[in-house]
Amino acid sequence: MRKKAVSTTLASIAMIVIVIGAGAAVYVESHNVQTVTQTATATETATKTIASVSTATATTTTTTTATTTATTTATTTVVSTTTVSGTGSSSSQSKGSGGTAASCPGSLGSSTVVAAPSPNYDVQEVMVFTQTYTQLEFNVTAVAQCDANGYGPAYLLNGLSNTGYWYQVGINWDWPLQSGGYSPGFGFVSEAWAPGGLTRSPASVAFSGPVKQGDTVELSLSFSGGQVIASARDLNTGASGSMSYPARRADSFVGSQAQQSRARFSFATRGYFTGLMTEWYHVNPSYTGTQSGVSYSENVAPIATATLGVGEWNFTSTAPSSVFSDVANNGNPVDLSAKPDQLQQFTLDGLTLSADAYSFVTGPE
Repeated sequence: MRKKAVSTTLASIAMIVIVIGAGAAVYVESHNVQTVTQTATATETATKTIASVSTATATTTTTTTATTTATTTATTTVVSTTTVSGTGSSSSQSKGSGGTAASCPGSLGSSTVVAAPSPNYDVQEVMVFTQTYTQLEFNVTAVAQCDANGYGPAYLLNGLSNTGYWYQVGINWDWPLQSGGYSPGFGFVSEAWAPGGLTRSPASVAFSGPVKQGDTVELSLSFSGGQVIASARDLNTGASGSMSYPARRADSFVGSQAQQSRARFSFATRGYFTGLMTEWYHVNPSYTGTQSGVSYSENVAPIATATLGVGEWNFTSTAPSSVFSDVANNGNPVDLSAKPDQLQQFTLDGLTLSADAYSFVTGPE
């Protein structure tokens, strides 16, 4: 998932790509580049991206033509972390501290940006499915939590189609901006990629209403009328967001098989996979602060087998590197069908993952 770029009075959509070097999992960081009242053509990138669509604009008008040109104007307000009650900063809180909803700033308005040091270390906690689905539908608890600098995670559902296209939908909280700082509150996330890593940045989509701490949010990827529908719906407030993408003749989301080794967190299809992921950027490597448990639960069919893995990526240079990477069960899928109601727990590089045939939990239970 990408970090979004916003400065004091900036907005528009373009793409910069950072590619992870050979030997690491093939994940790529894509950044929004935003300018004042500028027309930008959504460009194709020749590498895989992990991306989010979050809104940090007070006034946004987006039009798309046949040539995929999007014009966006916006005004943002920057708020120092020292002026927001409960917001941590590197000068006031040490590495290892963190917070939950009570100590993390909530939505301060769609135009607000909270200042913080730029985060460059990306932690990913993943459950990769091995079976094929015609529809993916999972609930996730909207957990508002932040690290010492105020940054929060994203909770994501991913689907790799049987024609090689990759789709992602989810929610994020206090998600980082490319230039540092973040737009507070919950946001809607969606993106799609072609088999060779080509992507187009979609128009921003906001939730239709409020998403609150502790709400249950339904994440869905489905096929309809030659389209893939990526949607999120708050089952408590009714707030929703959705995007649609060409299905490219696909009719299912396919699983990925065993990893090559326990210490190699990668997949054969350029990092594309069908499954769940909690992703969180931090300012410092190997973050050891407080992490609240986040629970995903299935709505369609039990999970028979899955691969559980964690990884952290260092984006401080032009050739990002792996800080650590680990896969449970020596890289082999974990059998969840024998005892479908029994959570199997794994601690990988200090991160706890739990799973059974109906749920996936990142962080403490």
